Amino acid sequence: MRLLSSVSKAFCILDAFSIESPELSLAQIAKLAGIHKSSAFRLLATLEAHGFVERSPAGHGYRLGWKLAELSGRLLARYGLREQAAPFMEELAEKSGEIVHLSILDGGEIVYLEKKGRSQPLTVSTAIGGRSPAHASAMGKVLLAGLAEEELRRVLAGLRLQRFTPTTITDRRRLARELAAIRSQGYALDNEETFPGIRCVAAPLRDREGRVVAALSVTAPAQRMGARRQAELRKEVKYTAARISERIRVGGISS
Repeated sequence: MRLLSSVSKAFCILDAFSIESPELSLAQIAKLAGIHKSSAFRLLATLEAHGFVERSPAGHGYRLGWKLAELSGRLLARYGLREQAAPFMEELAEKSGEIVHLSILDGGEIVYLEKKGRSQPLTVSTAIGGRSPAHASAMGKVLLAGLAEEELRRVLAGLRLQRFTPTTITDRRRLARELAAIRSQGYALDNEETFPGIRCVAAPLRDREGRVVAALSVTAPAQRMGARRQAELRKEVKYTAARISERIRVGGISS
């Protein structure tokens, strides 16, 4: 199937923005999207007219528009999972004193659906709707481990196991062994695999058919997550994930 180049270029422009670079100049956008400045300008004008981008207050650059937030809200509204999980996440965040995340799998990446807990020094900056590589995160490994064998092979075949830290798993056989262990033990760990100094514990959320539909995690600085603390959090995360799963089994979730 032949793709429309103009639409592909427009998506490349939207993908150029990030949490680290929320505002970009025309020249920066053209370079990051790999298109000519004149084409970028015309596409930006179209995206701006539809609310997908907007001019910065000073008028020297562009940033994402609120139309994307509206569409994101429509998508996330499909997952009644957020509403069902939120009170349990708040309870876990209060009890642990750490950041609690909820995510789903999209290809080789996780997408953050919800976040609870107070931001504090030495924690990682994440945002609802943000993404992270699945192979380098506890939640991602939980979600990969929950895939059917054929689907897992397909996802892993297209996955680039990029190294982010010295502890990132980049060997496919080692990753396969870890996923098998995660299926058996019911939880996953992130030993500073995406961000140095940050560790996570994650557990799966299951629907009424027993399928893994999402992952729950607690994120904390490594200095606050030694072996004993990790064991405590592992117990709490698994317990909370089981409670949310029970809620899902009773109430169901949208698809």
